[in-house]
Amino acid sequence: MKRIAKEVISTIILALTSVLGLSAATIYDFGQNLPQSVRVNGRGNAEISTDRYKCGDKSLKFSWQGQAELLVVDPVAIQASMGNAQNGIMLWVYNTAPCDQPLRFTFKNVNNKEVCHFDFYIKYTGWRACWLKYVDMKTPDGSWYADIPAEERLKDAAFLSVRPSPMMPSGTIYIDRMQFSTEPINNQVTPDMQLPENNKHMTRDKLWHWCRLWEWEQNPRLETPQINAEQKKAVENALRNIEKCFANDWPGSEYNPDKYRPKLEAMYAKYSFKRLPDGTVVGTPIVSNDEATAADLKLLPCCKDLIYRYALDYVITKSPQARERYFLLMDHLIDQGFAFGSGMGTNHHYGYNINFLCNAIWLMRKEIEKEGKMELYRATLEYWSGVAACRTELDGDNDGIVDAWNTLLIPKVTAALLQATDETKYAYMQSVARWANASLQYSNGTAGGLKIDGTGFHHGGLYPAYCNGGLSVFGQFCEIVKDTDFALSPEAAGNLKKALLTMRNYSNLRDWTIGIGGRHPFGPSTTMSNKIVETIGRLALLGDQTGTGLAADPDLGGAYLALEGKNDEIKSALRKAGIKAQAAPEGFFVYNYGALGVHRRGAWMLSLKAFNSDVWGSEIYKVENRFGRYQSYGSALLLGSNSPQGAASSGFVQDGWDWNRLPGTTTIHLPLEQLNSPLPGTLMERNSSRFPGASSLEGRNGVLAFTYVEADRPNFCAGATATKSVFCFDNRIVYIGTGITNNSEYPTETTLFQQFIEDKSCELELNEDYLGAFPLFYNCPDQGKVVLGDTKGNYFFLPSGKGLVVCKQDQTSRDYKNKVTTKGKFATAYINHGKAPKEEHYAYMMLIEPSSKEVKKYTKKSPYTVLQADNSAHLVRDEITGITAYISYKGYVGSNTVVTSIEPETIVMERAIDPSTMVLSICTPDLGITQKGYTTDQPSQPIVKTIELKGEWNLLNSEGIGSTVKVETSAGVTKVTATCQHGQPVELRLKK
Repeated sequence: MKRIAKEVISTIILALTSVLGLSAATIYDFGQNLPQSVRVNGRGNAEISTDRYKCGDKSLKFSWQGQAELLVVDPVAIQASMGNAQNGIMLWVYNTAPCDQPLRFTFKNVNNKEVCHFDFYIKYTGWRACWLKYVDMKTPDGSWYADIPAEERLKDAAFLSVRPSPMMPSGTIYIDRMQFSTEPINNQVTPDMQLPENNKHMTRDKLWHWCRLWEWEQNPRLETPQINAEQKKAVENALRNIEKCFANDWPGSEYNPDKYRPKLEAMYAKYSFKRLPDGTVVGTPIVSNDEATAADLKLLPCCKDLIYRYALDYVITKSPQARERYFLLMDHLIDQGFAFGSGMGTNHHYGYNINFLCNAIWLMRKEIEKEGKMELYRATLEYWSGVAACRTELDGDNDGIVDAWNTLLIPKVTAALLQATDETKYAYMQSVARWANASLQYSNGTAGGLKIDGTGFHHGGLYPAYCNGGLSVFGQFCEIVKDTDFALSPEAAGNLKKALLTMRNYSNLRDWTIGIGGRHPFGPSTTMSNKIVETIGRLALLGDQTGTGLAADPDLGGAYLALEGKNDEIKSALRKAGIKAQAAPEGFFVYNYGALGVHRRGAWMLSLKAFNSDVWGSEIYKVENRFGRYQSYGSALLLGSNSPQGAASSGFVQDGWDWNRLPGTTTIHLPLEQLNSPLPGTLMERNSSRFPGASSLEGRNGVLAFTYVEADRPNFCAGATATKSVFCFDNRIVYIGTGITNNSEYPTETTLFQQFIEDKSCELELNEDYLGAFPLFYNCPDQGKVVLGDTKGNYFFLPSGKGLVVCKQDQTSRDYKNKVTTKGKFATAYINHGKAPKEEHYAYMMLIEPSSKEVKKYTKKSPYTVLQADNSAHLVRDEITGITAYISYKGYVGSNTVVTSIEPETIVMERAIDPSTMVLSICTPDLGITQKGYTTDQPSQPIVKTIELKGEWNLLNSEGIGSTVKVETSAGVTKVTATCQHGQPVELRLKK
């Protein structure tokens, strides 16, 4: 092909820059006349066309009948864009005929010298996105543009050339939504069939799992050997089970066309869909959320509110119009790029769309077969479900596994069971089962998935709200694979059981607390859903894991009945198996992958939350949880045995909630403008200390240790610090704080309680007086001990009233999501440490739901003794249980206790069983993770801790996850060395 001359290029550039004044903000939507910057060199033609469009109702049509190239001469925009190699080009390309040869996009300078290029493969028909950073383009010699030193990169690019391969003598493409970006392109741009090396320079640990669809497609194809009669029966059972599962989610006879169709028809009309004579469809463009404008149709409403609804309508009513529109919409969706091998530019969180598409394809599978489109639709579902990932072993990329469970597990199963033959169905289902089993293995570090302590991780932290959705899908999976070869392995089922029961342990009935709420401190995301409770029941019915020989698992089944599961079929089966509802969990549960301790008796639960260098304190997003900074500042949140059980009945209501006053926390009471997150986007603050977390003794009683230094951020108080401990002995909770120091102009407070009240005349008891006034603001005098009763039957015993404030008042606050003003009435008590406190301290006891006898008893005589309370160590002896608990922050040495020396950052608890026998636990909540970051898959490292005991003791036995214990005696002293791991206590029994 004759190359365009340097003089011609120069002339075009000069003419266009002087006439058009093109700027860096130029976006080519081709909605008007052909831009003067667009030219064709060679045997081709460029024109504005209404045939296809991805923006508005027109696009650029480029046809060639020999060698030709399309030129976009826009030096101002291109040079402004190329000033940052993280910027790039964004456009959509419609191809009319698949071809093995790519289009070559080349940026050149005024001298017609190449700056960089990339190939865009067009083995498809329809629209595909072309989003690529300059850093991921190549230079003339084939090296990466990213590898050229910044100062040597050519920054005088003047035009873009789009050239078909010489092996494509003729063809037609359409181009739309083209721009040379002046900001970095989305970091999650997606490699696909068109740009297989896209995002080449994004490190794997930063590239979301959503971006791996095309990578998974490169996995070896599954072998499909012949299957026997038993295996064929497994496939038949799975098909029967999935049909039943899906049918349970459909309205069936309850569907009222007159109710649903008007809204559906109005929505359909809005988007101007039309099938063309060649069978293709045009209409409102469909793009990903990151690109969508008000003029576009997003994926979720397309899949959920249109395609799925028309599938339902047809299956239930047999409406010919619903059938026609279902196929029109499916064809349009695929033509628009939601197809095999496409990345949509960036496609993160596509699973929330594929769920509805999966259901719609299953509903219409017989009609799809009749229409001859099963291969096309199945390929789309296979690709977007990520079922190709199941062809090989799970590779340890667990960060997004909870999302994959929630949004893609059932689509994977559906794609498997839509295969053409029983042999292929069986092979696919075996691969999905293998993937599911592997995904339920314990993950390392802070990567997503299940932890060895039973907690579920997402976004690098303990996240019940996400596990609510992720784990609940296994209920449906268990039902589908019942009576087949595809059931969960014993190990996977055991891990799932532990995770589900762990969720029950940190939920009072169904609710968990603000401390572990992530960015959802209030609302439906803070409670176990009906679906996850049903998963508990479904897993119970898969078989007994306890060895009792019952027809169902008594632990899971008992939990299901206690959690008031709604499914009559499950309840009946469990009762037939002889299973009864279990009592609420009791004891102290240590979950240091979340720096969480949970103390329970009867029907109440105290949730203790800290944060450290591996555990973030709260998740704050751009529009969510803006005021959640203090969620893990040593919070001690009590969900009581109120009726109905739950957070709201325990006083945790958002309307009017003071975000500065979470019970148990010591905080600087800031105006909401100052408490608002200092970052415009995500903040998941970590602590400089590795130590904070929990420990227990005998699984019954425990402690929380917390210390911090506040970060140097806008609106934070850099260097603010406190050392705080919570000691839990039955219903007696001892709070100690020392070293409370900061230089803030705002007051520092330790909150005892904050409780929403409906009745403003409710009374607070203070030293046997009853405070019923509203509003109430009472500063306690500093004259002796104080006994204070809250609105829920709990009592607080303070050795002094110094700084104690008790109030009942109307409060005005802001909603955690939309920041609108909220109002409510609250009863609150807090210790005011004043402004800029220096080494302030506190100590008090909370008595949870005591009898009047207990209140009188402990008013007369304290049941605990504080043995030490300074910044080095906090020690408390409980006289009732005989437990002495030691939290060694900086190191402990003493002579009046059986434990005489403890290393820094170690928690020890001990109790004399009899004069010659002792039970003792040693723990560091530190996970031993040295690789710090958003997430890491570095395993928890063993940490050795040493203590010394008075007297000579022999080891009877010890237990603990990953632990080893060594005991040495000499000259009346016993040295105990324990290896701790996973933040779990090592428990020993010792004999004199």
